[in-house]
Amino acid sequence: MRIEKTLQKRWLLLLLLVVGVATPGLCEDPFKMGQVTSEELRMTSYVPDTSAAAVVLYDLGESSFLFTKGTQLQFKRITRIKILKKNGLDEANIVIPYYVRKDGTKEEILNLKGVTYNLENGEVVKTKLDDKAIFDEKLDANQHLMKLTMPGVKVGSVIELSYTIKSDFIRYLRDWEFQHNIPVKWSEYRVGMVPFFEYKHALHGVHPFHINDAKIEHKTAAIAWNRTVGLATTEQRGSISMSVVQYRWAMKDVPAFTEEPYLANSRDYISKLEFELSKIQYPDEKPTYTTGDWQSFTTELLKEEEFGGQLTNTTFLKKTAETLVTGKTEPLEKVKAVLEHVKGQVRWNGKHRIYTENLRKAYDNRSGSSAEVNLLLTALLREAGIAANPMLISTREHGQPVVNSPMISKFDYVITHVSVGDKTYLLDATEQDLPFGMLPFRCLNGQGWVVQSPAGKWVPLTGTEKNLQLVTGQLKIKPTGEVTGNLVENYQGVPALHARSSIRSKGQETYLKEFANAGPDWVRQQVKILNLDNLQEPLKTEYQLNKTGDNQAADLLYISPLLTHAQDQNPFKLATRLYPIDFASPVDETYMFTYELPAGYEVEEMPKSANMSLPGNAAKFTYVAQMVNGQLQITSKLNINKTVFQPAEYGNLREFYNRLVAKHAEKIVLKKKM
Repeated sequence: MRIEKTLQKRWLLLLLLVVGVATPGLCEDPFKMGQVTSEELRMTSYVPDTSAAAVVLYDLGESSFLFTKGTQLQFKRITRIKILKKNGLDEANIVIPYYVRKDGTKEEILNLKGVTYNLENGEVVKTKLDDKAIFDEKLDANQHLMKLTMPGVKVGSVIELSYTIKSDFIRYLRDWEFQHNIPVKWSEYRVGMVPFFEYKHALHGVHPFHINDAKIEHKTAAIAWNRTVGLATTEQRGSISMSVVQYRWAMKDVPAFTEEPYLANSRDYISKLEFELSKIQYPDEKPTYTTGDWQSFTTELLKEEEFGGQLTNTTFLKKTAETLVTGKTEPLEKVKAVLEHVKGQVRWNGKHRIYTENLRKAYDNRSGSSAEVNLLLTALLREAGIAANPMLISTREHGQPVVNSPMISKFDYVITHVSVGDKTYLLDATEQDLPFGMLPFRCLNGQGWVVQSPAGKWVPLTGTEKNLQLVTGQLKIKPTGEVTGNLVENYQGVPALHARSSIRSKGQETYLKEFANAGPDWVRQQVKILNLDNLQEPLKTEYQLNKTGDNQAADLLYISPLLTHAQDQNPFKLATRLYPIDFASPVDETYMFTYELPAGYEVEEMPKSANMSLPGNAAKFTYVAQMVNGQLQITSKLNINKTVFQPAEYGNLREFYNRLVAKHAEKIVLKKKM
């Protein structure tokens, strides 16, 4: 995992065999800083997508290798963006991530230049980026962000930015995104690959290349290296010839990536290239394969001072652990006691992290990242005699984990894996309202890697909690069309977590005021919330529901039988879909309402019962409307049993929801008897 250190040492030994060449000049770039055209400045809309708030006119990235100061990667970028609408002004906020190692070695951002172009009274006005508008943010021990805001940006502006990044970390050949949340007119990435390094590269997304080219060029370049004889060090100069493979990838007229419902993460499907160093082979040397294996990955992580190293010196937690488990004989009781302690004592700061610099400091400050909260949980459980290990996951917003090769960058979060007897539990102490054994919705994303000696293992990210929504009601319809009755809502799993979290964040008083307003003509009264703190029980809400009616009795009454709970829109509006549909967890929604009809009225029209399902029972919907002992009974039940649907299944799923929405929209017609 710290391959750069090893390479720097080997560099000194192999200097006379391997000397360097920068690989510039992949091809002459027709786009230069400052060549903004009058057509771009006068542009008021982007013809292929007139709704676009902004458009990337040009984006060029170029990666090459340098060997004059050890082994380095050089990345250059120039980008040009047109602001078309007010909601496109955020494109002026630029973030450049870079890597820092704890020994002080870091990527250097050089030659940063930015210019905003505006057309004022027919004249082009240029505003240069001021250093005061640039600041640095530490994301974690290794990830930093350079943030800047382009000056003088308004609707109609064109902004240009260019910069260079020099890096000693050859493992991290920069990825490239061709697609963004705004349209891209032209995006291009060039890489000059030298013969000593081999990278796997993978294309994501559905858009084709406009250019996909590779050619071999023979380069001769001046080189320089240091040579030590005795106590004297002198700089040596020379030249070398080598073959460089010049790769060029380009896409044009790439549409904006649009977020669609039930899409786990756009980064999994956006059109981009990703790279992974797989082999190093210097002249006359055996190849070194750097992709590695999961056992080595796990061993290195357990040695890492800011990860496994934090779990080797946790004696400061010993007395706390002993106190928490005193008098408890069952291991599961001990686990629950420790979990509740961490949930109550250490507040999550909202940050997704893997590493931590000081676990004790986080505990003393009673606040920390996901890594700090859950590494503390792991450490306390171990001090209590429980078999617990940290587990790396990739949250839904971070993208799907890569299971075929170990890459630490593909993880962004830590939870705790606990073994009690022959059962295992996945625990997260960041959420106060999480029932025991349940994971937050953000964590429900495929599999996670248990960092456990000697080799670790993949474990599915599932919890013990059912995801359930059950609503029942006893209601009465009056001749004026007024509806009154008592409803009980029961929630478990993710729906309960979301409701509890909303109550906590807003405060119960504010939440109840908002909840009382059920929409036009509807009012909830006498609301009671039960089991708010009893997390292992369903969250229950009881209330009286009232719908206003007319001033006088009507001959015909039109009743929406599912009240405020009808699904009134299909979430799947697009005719076709290119990406999977990910529900994350099964859906179980049941509504059961019984109506007392007004005296002197009879049912004129009633929805027909429906029963439909998707192949393999992936989803099922049943709807029953019937008269039983003089009362009207309505039952609607939806089950989504399959959590991920592929694009080929989208048409069936969309039609399934079309029919469900149509059925929920059907009304009951009551007619006054003559």
